[in-house]
Amino acid sequence: MQNEILEALSDEELAVLSRESVEAEAVLLVRYFRLVRFHARRYATNLTDTEDFMQEGCVALLRAMKQFDNSKDIKFSSFAQTCMINSMKSLLRHEKSIAVPTEDLLQKMENFGKFIDDDTPESIFIQKESYENCRTQVMAMLSDKEWNVLQCILHGCSYEQTAKKLEISLKSVDNAMQRIRKKMRAIQHFGEENF
Repeated sequence: MQNEILEALSDEELAVLSRESVEAEAVLLVRYFRLVRFHARRYATNLTDTEDFMQEGCVALLRAMKQFDNSKDIKFSSFAQTCMINSMKSLLRHEKSIAVPTEDLLQKMENFGKFIDDDTPESIFIQKESYENCRTQVMAMLSDKEWNVLQCILHGCSYEQTAKKLEISLKSVDNAMQRIRKKMRAIQHFGEENF
């Protein structure tokens, strides 16, 4: 019943709820996955780039959920798309000066797209459960420092802002993100072997 209620909500209502509800966050990720993939393919020049842009788009979408202000007269879809495009353009501009890994931070999210074409209640439930399991695994395997860095990044902070906020060096932020990516890849590979 909870899933049916969430599915019936508008994107704007889900964006507000996503700050406190993993289920609401998952519903929005499912709804916007095709848009993230579309823009990633639009900016990418090869498969590796597509993965990098998918990561950037998913992180931007998560940031958009956290930063969306429902009191303003703007649709979440417009806000989220603008955030994704700006983030991908930024990656494109800084591609040579920033070490961008070939694997996605949130590559696991791509697996959720396999269910999108099959909008049965069962597939939606499985997709949300998979997302929640992935999130729980990530939270369990990150150190406090890595978790704090990831939270700053997901809340829209740049590497520089994260370093300043956490009072650590820029290199420490970059190193933490590299470790987070490796752990995310480990979760993805483990998940693929068990499904």
